[in-house]
Amino acid sequence: MGLRFNPVAVTDAATYTVKDYNSGVLHVVPNLTADITISLPTAADGLVYEFWYGGAAADAQDWLITTGSDTNYFKGGVLHIDADANSAADEAVPVYADGNSNSKLTVLTPEVGTTVKLHCDGTNWYVNGPVVSATAPSFADQ
Repeated sequence: MGLRFNPVAVTDAATYTVKDYNSGVLHVVPNLTADITISLPTAADGLVYEFWYGGAAADAQDWLITTGSDTNYFKGGVLHIDADANSAADEAVPVYADGNSNSKLTVLTPEVGTTVKLHCDGTNWYVNGPVVSATAPSFADQ
């Protein structure tokens, strides 16, 4: 039987710093009482992180995932799945990073099914996954 790791339970706090040694270990974000800034570790080849929303209802708070520098930007994007379906809005829309400087990802009021996956190539972070929310996520520079 292979190694098993318990998931990292992200704390209900305003900031959370991801540890490089937790690469490959699932991170579960709870239903928060305030917005959270999740700071990724220094870019290094092969770092892999996955963040799941683990609340029991739609969160009223937001996630801001940051690389800390526009030189270590996101590549790829996420799929926004609209949680207030049938409200005359698009139901599923890809949201892309600009691929040259966007180093912040904001996930607004995540719901069940939100999963953000990150993989570092040594400089930049590839991002993918579904974001379930009534509000679309966005990418920005520092």
